[in-house]
Amino acid sequence: MSSKKLFNVSIEERRKAVDQLVEVSLLNPTYVLLLVLSVLIVVAGLLIGSAAVIIGGMVVAPLLSPILTMAMGVVVADFKLIKKATVTLLVSIVVAVLFSVLLSLFHLDRELNSEIMERTQVSFAHLIIAVAAGVAAAFAFVKPNISPTITGIAVSVALLPPIATTGIGIVMIDWIVVSGSFKLFALNLFGIIAAATSVFSLMKFYTVRREASIKLKEEEQHEIIKT
Repeated sequence: MSSKKLFNVSIEERRKAVDQLVEVSLLNPTYVLLLVLSVLIVVAGLLIGSAAVIIGGMVVAPLLSPILTMAMGVVVADFKLIKKATVTLLVSIVVAVLFSVLLSLFHLDRELNSEIMERTQVSFAHLIIAVAAGVAAAFAFVKPNISPTITGIAVSVALLPPIATTGIGIVMIDWIVVSGSFKLFALNLFGIIAAATSVFSLMKFYTVRREASIKLKEEEQHEIIKT
């Protein structure tokens, strides 16, 4: 399969993908609920040192949508779309850290187990994981034969445990844990967004720039009417 065929996407598929991303770029109660639930599960898994529980939290996490929306906003050069995705992502970070802190306060065992310590180390391998997750996520959102749920889990694996570990480190007053986990989160976030942006560019999503602006205006008007 040639690279040209691999990145070949019809105009209709581009428009559909843009429409979907614009729709999911807005914060709503369902997104916040899923985020809180996923954070609670992941933090609990980190505190008891259970990889199985941590992975379970990945299934619930909704972090894929704002990240892909941000990447799409960069490709179509739509500042409003980038802004909305950034707000959603920043709220997600604040909520994740806040609930990590709250749950950690009730955990009396303040030992740093292996699951926590794994999220404080930054390496080139983590960047490779993030880039691979970003590429897979971008393809899954556009290609109907790839499940976005599976790639959403991959993205969450790279992002949610590190940011949850940041909250745990704050409670433990361990700034090595805080700084290490946040650096890992930032590295993974950069890798995923950069990879998704590259894939969307190769798929020539910049050709539907006008459609993205129109869809965003429609969604904003719909939100105004609802309120």
